[in-house]
Amino acid sequence: MRVMQLPAFGLDQLQMVSLPTPEPGPGEVLVRFQAAAINYRDYQIVTGEFAPAADLPIVPCSDGAGLVAAVGDGVTELAVGDLVCPLFFPHWQSGEAVGNERSVSSGLEAPGTLREFGIYRPAELARAAGNLTAAEAACFPCAGLTAWNCVHTLAGIGPGDWVLAQGTGGVALFALQFAKALGARVIISSSSDVKLERALALGADHGINYVAEPEWGIRARELTGGQGVNCVVEIGGEGTLPQSVAALHRGGHIGIVGYLAGIGLGLTVFDLIERNASLHGVSVGNRENFVAMMACVEEQRVQPAISAEYAFADAPAALADISAGQHFGKLVVNIAED
Repeated sequence: MRVMQLPAFGLDQLQMVSLPTPEPGPGEVLVRFQAAAINYRDYQIVTGEFAPAADLPIVPCSDGAGLVAAVGDGVTELAVGDLVCPLFFPHWQSGEAVGNERSVSSGLEAPGTLREFGIYRPAELARAAGNLTAAEAACFPCAGLTAWNCVHTLAGIGPGDWVLAQGTGGVALFALQFAKALGARVIISSSSDVKLERALALGADHGINYVAEPEWGIRARELTGGQGVNCVVEIGGEGTLPQSVAALHRGGHIGIVGYLAGIGLGLTVFDLIERNASLHGVSVGNRENFVAMMACVEEQRVQPAISAEYAFADAPAALADISAGQHFGKLVVNIAED
């Protein structure tokens, strides 16, 4: 089987190698990957920014989808031909991660999805929604589940609520789609008017260019009629949190999923007390969350925004492109079609 392997840090170090195709043992499932989706974390891992002490070689990329190719003795939960996704945290099944549930993640401590085949336990996989292609399903394990937990699991967004999502990357656009599916109204912020137009076409109620309107938190509050937003999907961190708090409805939730504008908070306690704000650090989610998300995806016919697709051999280019930040939605590597 073909495997994209990282023997040393650096995009130029990624290499295609040939390894024996594994066979499933008792209680195991063999997945033939059809597609992998790129997250910014994957780029950081490959370049050594995320985990410089990681054991090499690594098979990169946490997210993917494929068909069950074979099952070992005793496997009854899955059947040959099922479209499945590996979990971002294969050991985190349900509840809070209070122990070692997050000690292993796909694409770092465990082999990722840039390979033709992988062996998994059934509990490390989840079925994809029936309305999704493999390329679409590959987009959900990290970005999709992060957005779902921000909007639904933590904030409990429902009809009439307001959500503010920063940017037009995978997490922000999933937050837009899930919020609309749950009956909420959505504001998207971006530095690009072109991307804002695309977000409006995808269902956003309002767009704010944060370059043209640096007090975009106040502007978001105005757009809600002064009540503020019930949930902010916070991508930036230190450079954006003060405006996120300014946009927030009293008792609202901020799901902190990124730090593109700094790792600090940049707030005083008075900002939080005045808004009675809840700040949640969100690190993807568990299998139970994933199953609930896929049920919503199937019921509401949610399909991800895919910005570009790449051949398997062009995976390094996909990783480079996500760092450039010009994409709208997800970048997908097609594995089975090479």
